[in-house]
Amino acid sequence: MTTPTLTSFAAPQGGAQRPSGGRASAEMKPRLLPAHYTPGRQAGSYLLEALIAILIFSFGVLGLIGLLGSSIRITNDARFRSEAANLASAMIADMWTMTATQMDTEFGSSGGKLKDWQDKAKALLPTATATVDLKEKDLKKGLSPESRSVVVTVSWQMPGETEKHQHLMAAEIGKNRIGP
Repeated sequence: MTTPTLTSFAAPQGGAQRPSGGRASAEMKPRLLPAHYTPGRQAGSYLLEALIAILIFSFGVLGLIGLLGSSIRITNDARFRSEAANLASAMIADMWTMTATQMDTEFGSSGGKLKDWQDKAKALLPTATATVDLKEKDLKKGLSPESRSVVVTVSWQMPGETEKHQHLMAAEIGKNRIGP
């Protein structure tokens, strides 16, 4: 037969209460525990549980950081697309105020307005290129000699990416033909 190990003390069932609510120490008697119980057997289990909880929490934080990074990248992409659309729309709106010969002069390959517009595109978009293609319309289709078919192209490349983005906007600018 094994001898029980003395490891703690317990108060008797009907012992006198102290004014603070505890039992009197004189009435404490030893509580016997089984011999196979060893206090060091589970030592460190709380530490292991805490480390596992920290590890799981760390993976959650890393996931949130990754989500934040992709969110910023997508937001920047949307902003650059919006800037490109606004630039192209502004250029076509500026062309509507001109005659065909003025468009040819200002937005041709060495035109002043084209150069200003390209500088603005480079300031707003990373590695931007901007082109304007002016074409005379076939007069049989109903447009006058003062009309132009315009294609505005804005291209840019996001930092750290190899893919080039492009916004293309086409418009028919000019007056309708008068008469047959």
